[in-house]
Amino acid sequence: MGRSTIVGFCCNECAYAAADLAGSTHRTHPSNVLVVRIPCSGIVDPAWLLYSLAKGADAVFVAGCRKGECHYVDGNFKAEKRVQFVKEILEAVGIEPERVEMFFMASSEPYKFVAAAEEMASRAERLGPLERRSVERDGKKVTLARALAAIAREIRDVELPEIPGFQVPVFSEECVACGACVEACPEGALRISESDAKRRIELSARLCTGCGACVEACNELEKALTLGGVRVRELLEEWVVKVERPLVRCEVCGRPFATEGELSRAGAPRVCPSCKERLSAGAIAMGRVRR
Repeated sequence: MGRSTIVGFCCNECAYAAADLAGSTHRTHPSNVLVVRIPCSGIVDPAWLLYSLAKGADAVFVAGCRKGECHYVDGNFKAEKRVQFVKEILEAVGIEPERVEMFFMASSEPYKFVAAAEEMASRAERLGPLERRSVERDGKKVTLARALAAIAREIRDVELPEIPGFQVPVFSEECVACGACVEACPEGALRISESDAKRRIELSARLCTGCGACVEACNELEKALTLGGVRVRELLEEWVVKVERPLVRCEVCGRPFATEGELSRAGAPRVCPSCKERLSAGAIAMGRVRR
């Protein structure tokens, strides 16, 4: 089967047992298929699959219990969704999605394990080796992003399916860039900056856990935030500008200080806090003089 390497994540209860039974009954599978024993297919993380491809595997598969027979109720269904998620990620960066696959089998079906191993070895041989760049491991989502960048051929910026841990804040046009979401984020996945008379809110999809704290904070003020699927470009870039609003200039000093939306919501004049404080102090002083 050439120099290709295939990694198979096999659940302990069925797929690994099927692989073990294949060996004890003298059924052979390609020697370049490396089996990783896991408690349940449901624990497989998308980062594992992409990291395997980035570190040397030319194809990866997950093998779990037959549908409706998972020893942990729905672990195999979770795995199936994550495998599909990875397929869509691969397709978005120009990599053949068939390099990743999900198989279902019972512990008494060694022939299904052999067939799965042969199928993936055949695919890897047909598709050829992946071109790779260096990749480091550092947390699940960060590792996934780095692994994706290490094997990407092109970038098609599509929104990925929503699975746990891969939801990010989605800003509507009603957002006034007040920064409440930034203050509420416990992961530091949102940040705010001002330059060129504009305020920007940036997102790091790699740091975001989809906890929803930003949405809760926004709901108290604007209801301009929801959680949605992460985009491929957001995963590949460290920070992405999600909101950009022009700043209103103070009528007294001319310094940009707030967005139009903030002022409208508060019913405040176009005077910055510093000038407002100075004007108030002057008014008080004048009043004392008159007395």
